[in-house]
Amino acid sequence: MSITRRNFVLASLATPLAASLAHGVAPAFLRRGVNHNGKLRVLKVGVGGMGHADLEQVSSHPIVEVVGLCDVDQRQLDAWTKDRKNDKGETVVARFPNVPTYSDWREAYAELGDGFDAVVCSTADHMHAPIAMSAMNLGKHVYCQKPLAQGAFENRRLAEVAAALPKVVTQMGTQRIATKWRRFGAKLLREGAIGPVKDMYAWTNRPAGWWPQGNPRPSGADTVPVGLNWNCFLGVSADRPYKDGYTPFNWRGTIDWGTGAFGDMGCHMLDVPFYELELGSPLTAHCTPVRPSADQFPESESVLLTYAANSKTSKSGMNLHWFDGGQFPDFNAIGLPAGWEGGKQGEGVVKGDGGVILVGEKGTMWFPIEGAWSRVFVDGKDAGIATEDLGNSNHWHDWVDACISGKKEACASRFEKAGRMCESLSIGAMSAIDPGKTLEYDASTCSFRNSPAASVMLKRPYRAGWRVENL
Repeated sequence: MSITRRNFVLASLATPLAASLAHGVAPAFLRRGVNHNGKLRVLKVGVGGMGHADLEQVSSHPIVEVVGLCDVDQRQLDAWTKDRKNDKGETVVARFPNVPTYSDWREAYAELGDGFDAVVCSTADHMHAPIAMSAMNLGKHVYCQKPLAQGAFENRRLAEVAAALPKVVTQMGTQRIATKWRRFGAKLLREGAIGPVKDMYAWTNRPAGWWPQGNPRPSGADTVPVGLNWNCFLGVSADRPYKDGYTPFNWRGTIDWGTGAFGDMGCHMLDVPFYELELGSPLTAHCTPVRPSADQFPESESVLLTYAANSKTSKSGMNLHWFDGGQFPDFNAIGLPAGWEGGKQGEGVVKGDGGVILVGEKGTMWFPIEGAWSRVFVDGKDAGIATEDLGNSNHWHDWVDACISGKKEACASRFEKAGRMCESLSIGAMSAIDPGKTLEYDASTCSFRNSPAASVMLKRPYRAGWRVENL
């Protein structure tokens, strides 16, 4: 199938959608339902790493039929894995015999046409928005790994378009939100256990050797491995020569492709507090980095985002304090009992993986990622609030069930919510481009009023030939 044919198919379907959105009406192909054969027919884009976990989880739902597998790297499709039922070793493609494979998601969309109902996207961050938006333009349901998108503008547009499509069901891949621990923490915030929130502190040990950050751009070029479609990996990002190590994982710290530690782990920690506090866009951002780089996010950093007041925050607004790469807040100074900063998971603050502390007018709340219950402290003492097991669910299956039922509000991380949170994460991550300066965010244009250099990262131009309708 030629590029011309592929672009024609995408454009012909995207145009009526854009026109319909302008009039607030969903076109017919969104209103007719998706279960033509009693199955939710899923195209999986990105099958390595977390993409493999997503494939395993989504395909384990009895109503799902995988109808396409796409990855820019054939080595990921040929990777050896284990069957979830009998531990039998198989490659990814062998697990799904007779399912067509692709290296270019655009060809998959065009060739499958009406033969798929939903897309699960698990690629590098810079390709989330193009893949997800193109799917929504075609009226497909979308599950997209976190962070929802790389830039503030992309995140905003995904949220807006998803909200305008009542029949399209979306979910961002933050599976921890479906655990009993985070559900209990959400309930505490919803019920005002600590009163209006003044400050929120969050930290992660990333990158901490998980992927490189703070390094200069490598010089020269290496031979592109057989089976890697380097052009499709680059996608919308600026052209550059291939270097060994860029894929399949170390792209996370590179500004062109990732969102650094803030964007990567912030989703898992800040989702519930952000949703429950109904935060909008930040007013300002200020980054203090260690070993900043023009090519990669800093080796470590602290970032301050400020937010306007609302009914859930103090009257003076709220401050979000972010730390990564070995930096931490002063735990005792913000209301936790002495010694908690060194405790084990379930007993105290975990310095390793990270967590969140919220300071309210009535008390302080520790909100771990998972594996431990949230705790409330008043005057440095445990308030003794009884835990409540609200149960776990399968985050992936929640999305599938919502696709079948049409109840998109059942998705805890639907794009309408996730996009606005990830807009904040992008602002925090990209403030590292202009460090040591208080950057003023203009929510109407998704840009910084006083930093053209950092603003480019919030709404970066797409490479020639990769334009996507609605972005």
